[in-house]
Amino acid sequence: MATVQSLMTTCLLRFGQDQTNQRFVDDFYNALNDAQNDVATSRSWGFLKTSANLTLVESTRTVALPSDFMKPYDERGALRYTAPTANVGDTVQLMTMDEWYANFFDDGTSEGQPTYAYIMGDSLYLSPIPDLTTYTLSMIYYKRPATIADTSTTITIPTAYQELLKKMVFRRLQDSGYSSIGELQISDADIQRLTSGMVRDDIAKYGGFNMNLQSTTFSRRTV
Repeated sequence: MATVQSLMTTCLLRFGQDQTNQRFVDDFYNALNDAQNDVATSRSWGFLKTSANLTLVESTRTVALPSDFMKPYDERGALRYTAPTANVGDTVQLMTMDEWYANFFDDGTSEGQPTYAYIMGDSLYLSPIPDLTTYTLSMIYYKRPATIADTSTTITIPTAYQELLKKMVFRRLQDSGYSSIGELQISDADIQRLTSGMVRDDIAKYGGFNMNLQSTTFSRRTV
């Protein structure tokens, strides 16, 4: 992973600044976090895909999402039981809240093995409500990049793409009023070229992104 300090040093030299300039340091971290988040949210990157186990609570409809959750993985099977043994491999069908209500799914008080779910806020909502304490789901999702602070040592965006991140940070620092020591020109074409290369590399490493459309044959649960 690219280090925060190496990018900080590059920016200090490029813009003729000293690390004692706290305004510049603050603007640098803001620019770096904004650039990293812009990259992370621009598409579904394979390098951001991860998983976590969710332990369901008996008689409780909701379970907290992982702290670094950004958005769900869009393939069916992204929510799959890992326990108890009798349910291992069973899936929970994830849909949007709008799809949930549009298809009149029961949101009452019945309990059983959850088979449907939707996300609202920081929670996963389940139906039926879990009737056991032993349900565990594996969830595949895209993680949110960790906020970079002055104590951080690494950047979520892989080192291979540091040139793109660096140019995005340079542009933001220019927009904040800083001038470079030498002539610095960053065009939209530069950003697009580097982004396109990043996309091709990500697909080669992690595979193309395939999105299965939500089912149009939902059945209302009546049990």
